[in-house]
Amino acid sequence: ASANMVTHSMCIDCADNLDFQLGVSLTEYLDSLKVPIIALDGNGSLIAVNSAAALICKQKSGIEPIEWKEKVYECTHARLPEGCRKAVHCSGCAIRFATADTFSSGESRHNVPAHLNHCSSDMTEETELLISADKIDNIVFLRIVRL
Repeated sequence: ASANMVTHSMCIDCADNLDFQLGVSLTEYLDSLKVPIIALDGNGSLIAVNSAAALICKQKSGIEPIEWKEKVYECTHARLPEGCRKAVHCSGCAIRFATADTFSSGESRHNVPAHLNHCSSDMTEETELLISADKIDNIVFLRIVRL
């Protein structure tokens, strides 16, 4: 048998979820989302522009995003239809839910608490992030505040 044989395969979303459980850069995570997103940190500094937003903003502003040092994580249940059902989500799920909901409904999300790399239903546990999303001109402006 050949050492290069493929015995199974998985869809892109499942492969992404496996990668995201280990943590990926903010830009890589936002590029996996299909809605146009421009991300800012708590100081209002540009930290990421995904490919979908870059297509809409054809003009280069000349402003390069500063690197957001944290990785983005998804939990093992992130892509299941029912999700993880935890009260406070991991960074990836909180970002995905906020941006998708804001993009489809037009309703802003403000200061949604999130954990950096896990989900929890323990409401007394300190969170590391606050996630906000606003839709302006068909682009979601995501704000990630590190607590």
